[in-house]
Amino acid sequence: MQHRVFLPGLALLLAGSLLLTGCASQYGAQKTKVNYYPQCYQPVAQLRQDENSTGTSTAVGAAVGGVSGAVAGNIYGKSQARDRDAAYLQAYSRQLGSEAASMNRATAAAKVAAKCYDEQFQLAANQFKAGQITRLDFQDRYNEIRSGLEETSFILNSTATTMAQKDSEYQRALAEQYTAAEPASAKRATGRPAPAPSQSNVTAQAEQWKTSREELESTRQDVDSRLNAYQQTVDNLLI
Repeated sequence: MQHRVFLPGLALLLAGSLLLTGCASQYGAQKTKVNYYPQCYQPVAQLRQDENSTGTSTAVGAAVGGVSGAVAGNIYGKSQARDRDAAYLQAYSRQLGSEAASMNRATAAAKVAAKCYDEQFQLAANQFKAGQITRLDFQDRYNEIRSGLEETSFILNSTATTMAQKDSEYQRALAEQYTAAEPASAKRATGRPAPAPSQSNVTAQAEQWKTSREELESTRQDVDSRLNAYQQTVDNLLI
């Protein structure tokens, strides 16, 4: 039985993911000085903390396995090549799932932070209108809220840009034509070869990836819309 898989293009794509993985944060340095609302910034801080501990093992394992598998295919013959090809498909499926989860985490963190900042902005605006806090106090609070939301938007935009690039790379990989049989070395308890992941499984992962990307972009637009609305409110209050 044969399965469509993603070989040369996918191997390069997964290896590229490894090269892009490093110690430096893709989000840059923290931009928000937290004085009033640590509870609102906490989801963003957690996202930064989790950045280098999630999504890395998949890229590393896929890239290293891809390189060693390619060598094995050349040295040991067709059965090893089939194993390598199946490993590429499995790695591709895992990477799609890992990236969808990463986008979901960024989206969830942004939604929690935005809701918290929204509540605190409304409270600060009402306190200022009631004379409970000074103009300077209100401005300081607003500056922190705006900075927190801008940083949240930046993280979402950075993630969206990365995924847009990967989407283009995935499309090129998907356009390649090649097939592979079931892996020769993967045996079930019955002694029969275990099937490689089916094309339908990868398609389902790709659909989830697309949905996660769309939700992330929608959330980013919502955060930017909040920023514009807050600025208008502040301008009206501080006339």
